[in-house]
Amino acid sequence: MDVEGAASRTEEKADPSPPGGFQVYKRRWLVLAAVCLLNCSNAMLWLSFAPVADKTAEHFHVSLDTVNWLSLVYLVISVPFGLVAIWMLDTIGLKCVVILCAWLNMVGSIVRELSVISVLSLGSLNVVYLLVGQCLCAIAQPLVVFAPTKVAALWFPDHQRATANMIASMCK
Repeated sequence: MDVEGAASRTEEKADPSPPGGFQVYKRRWLVLAAVCLLNCSNAMLWLSFAPVADKTAEHFHVSLDTVNWLSLVYLVISVPFGLVAIWMLDTIGLKCVVILCAWLNMVGSIVRELSVISVLSLGSLNVVYLLVGQCLCAIAQPLVVFAPTKVAALWFPDHQRATANMIASMCK
């Protein structure tokens, strides 16, 4: 086995280590892109009913105040779960939190979808399913909103952390 060839292949995978011994990988930009896409998807789920509030109220036979709660639930849930999200990022880790956020977004979207499928004929429970789906997506929001600083701190060298944090924060 060629030791020098293996060493050169290892150097191709990672950028040179900064003086502090912090190894930086090129895939850090993929991690940042994944967090950005997750952040964008959560924001779309949050604001999807605002432009069509009147049509949503008409479809579900509810008032506009009820439809407005579909957006307001994010603000209500973000306060208590924001503290939980900070604890989870520090205790469980970035990878698990990002995966949990993606699952919450997916399950919340599926529950939201169940509320509009006419074959299920849920009757007045359609709005409840819609609100539960929104709540699941709302629980994911603090997880992904606080992730950019952790991504920047764990994956980027000092001179790129502000840029990485700015890119991920702009996706909110």
